[in-house]
Amino acid sequence: MQIFPFRLLTGTLTGCMRTFLDIVDGTRRVQRVDEDELHIAFLNPNPVRPGHTIVITRKVVDSVFDLDEREFGALMEFTRRTAVRLKLRLPCERVCLAAIGWQVRHAHVHLVPTNADGEFPPLPGAPASDAELAAIVARLRS
Repeated sequence: MQIFPFRLLTGTLTGCMRTFLDIVDGTRRVQRVDEDELHIAFLNPNPVRPGHTIVITRKVVDSVFDLDEREFGALMEFTRRTAVRLKLRLPCERVCLAAIGWQVRHAHVHLVPTNADGEFPPLPGAPASDAELAAIVARLRS
């Protein structure tokens, strides 16, 4: 099993929420890959792999799921275009995507170029019983 070091890319504190506002307003310099009127894509200064890119919204919201349907769709399309560029220009076999959002409370997506299984940090978990899974499904469907 491969062990991945987790390094925090810290953001700016806005009230009690850590955000990427300093990148949006230009007070923190980053290597920008692309941007439009709603988004900025920049290289993570602490990459999991070369080319690890973070896509953020210019609008500060806590999570990607706090975006409205139009904003979420625009983020995903900008992210897709950025991932296609990474795959073609670096090149790599595939680009993995993660939207975790605990360390920095600002809607963002990680894009990590990879060439093999195990190059992207795994989501650790323990097997769940059929009963546990059935109970969760029942709650979600009710």
